[in-house]
Amino acid sequence: MPWVVVDDRSQLLVVARSAYRRNDWRTSYETFSRVQGVQPLGTDDLAVYATAAWRQGHGREAVRINEQVHARLLRTDPVQAAMKAAELGLAWLARGHIGLAGSWAQRAGTLLDGVPQAAAHGYLAYLLAVTAADAGDHAQSAAATRQLAATAQRLDDAALVTLARALDGIAALAAGDAAGTRALDEVLLPVLDERVPLEWAADVYRRALTLAHRRGDDGRLRAWTQSMWQWCEDTEPESGPSAYRAVCDVYRLWAVADSEPGDVLRQVVGLRRLVADVDASAASLIEDLLARSLGRAR
Repeated sequence: MPWVVVDDRSQLLVVARSAYRRNDWRTSYETFSRVQGVQPLGTDDLAVYATAAWRQGHGREAVRINEQVHARLLRTDPVQAAMKAAELGLAWLARGHIGLAGSWAQRAGTLLDGVPQAAAHGYLAYLLAVTAADAGDHAQSAAATRQLAATAQRLDDAALVTLARALDGIAALAAGDAAGTRALDEVLLPVLDERVPLEWAADVYRRALTLAHRRGDDGRLRAWTQSMWQWCEDTEPESGPSAYRAVCDVYRLWAVADSEPGDVLRQVVGLRRLVADVDASAASLIEDLLARSLGRAR
């Protein structure tokens, strides 16, 4: 999209919001940046700005902005503040920081203590489950997954039901149970339920793809990257380059063993910036791709 030149700050906000609604993360991010440079953004706009930053690969900045959103919500809406804390925990976990993810989960739990059960409790349970799994505490992860499933059933929330089923499949596959593969196929194929919010759906995909890669299951890696590619097409139809598309492309490149080394190197250069600060697993895989391509090129 050509750059739109507007001087009026309110018009800049219109451009930024409109770009976000049509999934043009770059224009939305850059326009919000211009406005933020001259005047404070409202809480809703600040949250959208953080989302656009994340989807453009600016993970550190997105976290910093969302921490400001969380601080504001603490004064106005504790439940939404808890949900934002859970989102921050998920972001830190994707970036490879288990301790910080746990701290944000603890904040969310404190804010939700005594609050009637709501969807936020389910997303917190998901965060607790994956944080425990990444820390190697499988008993705690299983307990949190059961809590998520119970919350999903109690609230009749389709998105939470999908997340609980995904975690069951991921846990089974990680334990070497072939039933986990079948369970994940049921969740991911042909595509993950669109009712699952993007950041949480992306976490399911990155976990499934990481497991398939670690287990050397190239068939599932190809099938699940195809599912993620279609999910990106459905949820980000006009976004252009984005962090989630880049994560998908990293795993797609790995699954194609006979790729031309020079072509892989050219693609990896562009993907590296988009994933380096938002997905520690994909960032590590990029380095493996580089090593594999350079080795074949010699």
